[in-house]
Order: sequence, then structure tokens, then C-alpha cells
Amino acid sequence: MRHFLFHLVLAVFIASLASSCNTNGEYVKHGGTICYSYWTFSFGTIYDTLPGVDAASFTSIENWLGRDKQHSYFKGRLIEGAHPASLKAKKYPLSCDNNDYYYMHKPLKVASVKHFEVIKWNEDDMWAIDNRYAYYDSIRIDGADLATFKIQAHNVATDRNHVYRYGKIMPLADPATYVEQWNGLYSRDKGHIWYCGKLMEDVDIATFVIDKDGARDKNGHFYRGERVSNEQWQEIATQRSDDEDN
Repeated sequence: MRHFLFHLVLAVFIASLASSCNTNGEYVKHGGTICYSYWTFSFGTIYDTLPGVDAASFTSIENWLGRDKQHSYFKGRLIEGAHPASLKAKKYPLSCDNNDYYYMHKPLKVASVKHFEVIKWNEDDMWAIDNRYAYYDSIRIDGADLATFKIQAHNVATDRNHVYRYGKIMPLADPATYVEQWNGLYSRDKGHIWYCGKLMEDVDIATFVIDKDGARDKNGHFYRGERVSNEQWQEIATQRSDDEDN
């Protein structure tokens, strides 16, 4: 049990550290030019020179967003097509100018800056809409039905026609019956079951369940979306029990 708790605490610490490092860098003058500076465990402090930067006109808008008279930068990378004079920071990592919105360093190519609206932030996942398109992070979803568009989970949305996972259409998925289970590892609709977005084969949908004994149907168990033999499942179950005891 101590072994299990140690790894649980370590995983939480790493996750929190990763999230806190989203904006841990800053723009600095270094070696006569402008760099994006950040610290790493492996190499210490890193100085990435901004490509094509004009040091004399450079301004840091946020510690992750900057501009000079000709360029816009996200964490030291050029933001494609951004207009530096009108560049503004929104919620990290989103920015905009008078013509477009930008997720990290990529343009969203919005239909309307005026109508653009973020409808859901989930940790590192962004869902947004304007008067024509839906958006997931830097992906523009052409053809979404905005009148019925809904966020179902941090990385899943539906409209009357499709299920979208990470901004991409899930082939075969029925939006009217689609649900996620077991923290999103498994999902299903009336005729299909997926593991991490991958369609599962050789599964009896009518008897498929997920409980404390794992995922299974009337014909046996599944491990990480793949059917396993009874012997394989016993080995997996034994290993799990040993990990909990340690």
C-alpha cells in the first residue's frame, strides 16, 4: 500500500508541476538579443533566441506573449500571421489581434473576431464557437451544427450529426446515444464501444460492463481495450493485487 500511495502522490506532484510550468518562462535580453528563457530539470536555464526579432522594438505583453514591430511570439515561437500592433493576450494560451484568434502559435482563422466566444476551458482543453465554426484548441471544426453543439467531456463534444473527440469527427459514433465511462477511457453508443477513441472489436455490446473487476462481456475480460484470455486476466489481477499490497 505504501508503494501505491508513493506513486499516487508522485503522479499528482508531476501533474501539478506540469500545469504550473505552462507559463514559467519569460522574455529576457541575453547576448545582445531577445530570448525566451525557461528552466528545465535536465539542462537548467534555457535561452531560446526569438527568430527575426527586432530587439529595439520588442515588448513583452505577458511572460508567454511578446511582439516587436514586425512579429508576434508565443513562448519564443512566431505566431503565424498575427498583427503585432493589435496583439492582445487572452487566457493562456489564447491571444488575438484585430483579425484573428491564436491558440499558442497557430491561427484559428475565425469567421468573426466579434462573435468568437470560448464556451469551455477544461485544464488544457479549449472549446469555442463563433457565428460559423466551432473550435477545439487550434483545430477549427468546419460544418459543426452550432445550434445543437454541446460539450460532453473535457475532450468530447457533440452536435446533432457527429461526435467530436479532440476536435475530430469520430466515425460511426451516434451523438444521440454516445456516453463516456470510466473517466473517459471507455465510451459507447447504441452500437459501438471504444477504448481511448479506438473502436473495439470482438465485443458483445449487450453484456459489456465496467466495474471493480475491470471491463468484460459474457465472453471474458478486456485489458486496455483488447480481449485477454482467462490466464492473462488472472496474471493481470494478481499483479494489481500485489501492487496494492505493496
